[in-house]
This record gives sequence, C-alpha cells and structure tokens, in this order.
Amino acid sequence: MPKKPTLKARKIRDGKWVVNVPPNLSKTGKRWRPEFPSEARANAEIRRILGHVNKHGVDSTRLTASQSVDARAALKILEGANLEGERELTLTEAADQYVKHLKRLRHSHTVAEALADSIKYRTDRRGKEWSYGQTQEMKSVMYGPLPNPRAKEHQRKKEAGFLHLFWSRDIDSVTEEEITNFLEKHHGSSTSKNKRAMRLNRALRQIAPIFNHAQRRGWLQKNPVAFLSYKDTNTETEVLSISTFNRAAELIQGDEYRDLAAGISILMWAGLRPSELMGSADKPPLLWNQIILKPQGVHTKPYIDVKDVNAKGSEGRLVNMEPNLVSWLETIPSSERVGAVFSRNEFGTKYRRFRNALGVAGKSDIFRHSFGTYHFHHFESLEKTMNQMGHSNRRTFEKHYKRYNPEEDSAFLYWQIVPEGSTVPEVVQLAAS
Repeated sequence: MPKKPTLKARKIRDGKWVVNVPPNLSKTGKRWRPEFPSEARANAEIRRILGHVNKHGVDSTRLTASQSVDARAALKILEGANLEGERELTLTEAADQYVKHLKRLRHSHTVAEALADSIKYRTDRRGKEWSYGQTQEMKSVMYGPLPNPRAKEHQRKKEAGFLHLFWSRDIDSVTEEEITNFLEKHHGSSTSKNKRAMRLNRALRQIAPIFNHAQRRGWLQKNPVAFLSYKDTNTETEVLSISTFNRAAELIQGDEYRDLAAGISILMWAGLRPSELMGSADKPPLLWNQIILKPQGVHTKPYIDVKDVNAKGSEGRLVNMEPNLVSWLETIPSSERVGAVFSRNEFGTKYRRFRNALGVAGKSDIFRHSFGTYHFHHFESLEKTMNQMGHSNRRTFEKHYKRYNPEEDSAFLYWQIVPEGSTVPEVVQLAAS
C-alpha cells in the first residue's frame, strides 16, 4: 500500500510560513513554495491539498480557493445561458473559444484600417487615382455629407458619416443589422421612391467594398453585406421632345445665349457627357483643336477627338459628327475657335440659366440620353451608338436607350434641326430612309 503524502509548514523570515509542495502534489507539476502570513493559514492550505489528493488522487487538478470561486461562477454563467437542447458548452470549451477570440482581436483590423487598405488596393489595381466625383461620393458616405456644394470640409455632417459610428470598431464585429440601420437612418429618407433607392444604392456602393475587401484578406468570419442587395430604380429614360430641341435652338441663336451655341450643340448632337465637354475638378475641358471639321486621311467624316484625359473611363473615343452639328459649329467664326470650347469656369453660371430657361434644371444628362435614344432609333445600329457614347456595357445601354419608343418621326426630325438660314443636310435625310 503506497505511503500517504505528508506536508509540513515551516517558519521563515518576517514571521511568514512556507509550505514546500513537491511536483507530484503541486497544481503546476513543478515544485511549489507558497508563503502564508500565519501558521494557521499554512496548515489550512496543507489540509486542502492533502484532502484533495486523498479524494481524487495525485494526478488530479488542484485548484486554489480563488480558482474554485472563479470556476463555480463560470459554471453558473454557462448554466444560466440555457443552452441545453441546443449545445452543451463545457467550461473547457468556453475558455478555449474565449482565448481564440482574444487572439483574433490581437490581429484584428478596424473599419478605418480596412477602408484605407481597400482604397489603396483598388487604386493600385486601377493604376490611377480616383476621380473627383468618386472621391466626393466616398467622403459624403464615410465622413458625412456637406450641407451645400460650397461648404468646407470641416462643415460636413459628421454624425451622418459611416466612420462616425464605426471608425474604431473591429470590422469583424459590425453586423448586417447595424449597417442596415445606418443606411435607413441616413440614406433612406426621400419623397421619391426612386430617389430613395438611388441614395441607398449610392451609400452601399461605398460601404460594401470595405467588407468585401476585408473578407478577401481573411479579416472577417462572416461578411455583413453578403445579403444586402441594391434597390431597384426606375430606369425609364427621359428624352426631350423635338419641340424642346427647337426651343433650345432658338435660345442659342438669341443674344443672351449665343456664346453657348457651340457647347450646347455638341451636348445635344454629339452625346458628350457634360464633364467631357466642360471639364471637372480632375479633367480638362474639350479644346477646339479636338474638333475636326475638315478631316484628312482615313477619317473622311468630321469628328470630335475625345481624349483619354477628357473621357469618363480610361479610354477616349472618336465621335463622328452629323451634318447638322457641323452646321452649328460652322456658325462660330474661325478666329474664335481657339482654346476651350465650353469651360465650366467661364460658362457654368450662364449654362445653369440656360437650363432653367429650357426647363431641364436638375437633369444633368438629359441631352446625352436624348442623343443616345434618337441616334439608335435613327441609325438602327446598337454598336455604332455605343461607340459614339463610349458605352461598354451592352445590357446597360439596352436598358436605357433601346427600349424607349420615341414619337413618330422624332428620330428623323432630331437631325434636321439646323441654324437659321442653313439648309437641312441631305445626307441625314437619306440616312433615315
């Protein structure tokens, strides 16, 4: 029969008592020398250790009094979780999961860090900086919108910015419900259902890439935007009537808006985006030397050279001009065809007045949409119209332009609008037959 283990308390310096616990009785598996303020406390610990060994054997785990209290409290928490019937969670498994959680936190990334890394990755992949418009949209969603277009950065409504709520949060802790609540609160209010959908889509377009990027990096266990979808918007294209185009022609031949004639006619009959013509914060305006009225070589038809630096995407294009547009541009004296055709800085205010007078204020792409519709229905070539407009997505083009059914003869009459005193181009008449 094995000899029962024994322990003794020994008095040391300063009146303290020590118990020399050998490795086979120690809770750590190594020699242990706990100190106590009195002999009574030392003997109490000896009785606890020997009692535990006598009951459970020398290979069992021995807990101190404080450890026992912690263990009982932890077990009480697990019992109160009411996990029976779903999953039995042991104290060991709970401790293991919590340690893993702490290790994940050590290597976690905040929403702000994920945003910065996402922007850098997308910029490097594109090979160029974001456009002014893209940057402003990102800032509006992330840092809060500006109260008006002329407001300064410090005037942003920060409380409506995504980062105001989630800046320092671990990106893996943000839930789908929190993102949905943010979208509804700050981007879901509008009198128009279609505008509401557009606002929500605009915000989600900036938020989703952050979490998708974090998921690819392995920073997420569950992607909270995986089941958030973009809202359906009204895609019916609004097209100006021929009577409105005739009214526009009258306005640009009058004294007040005569100096806008070249730029307005290009918008109406070449389908350029306003930013491609007038420039923007990161794009120069179109120059007169890019308008080729008398081409040479293989290009036999007058065209506009929309260069890479002018175009919305990464590639420029050549836009062929129909005879009626050439007629409008030829009304400009050759001595005045220098520099920018239509600079936003020079004509921006007057252009807004023109749009108000025409009744198209707030419809920034109405001329381009009209061009795409009338061009396609007149020339009946989807590929030709897409090339003219710089479109690469056939499905998007068909959704906006192909389905529209213009008034009878309007797709023909659109190309017959010329300056007063000019003749209707015979080439265009033949093209419609």
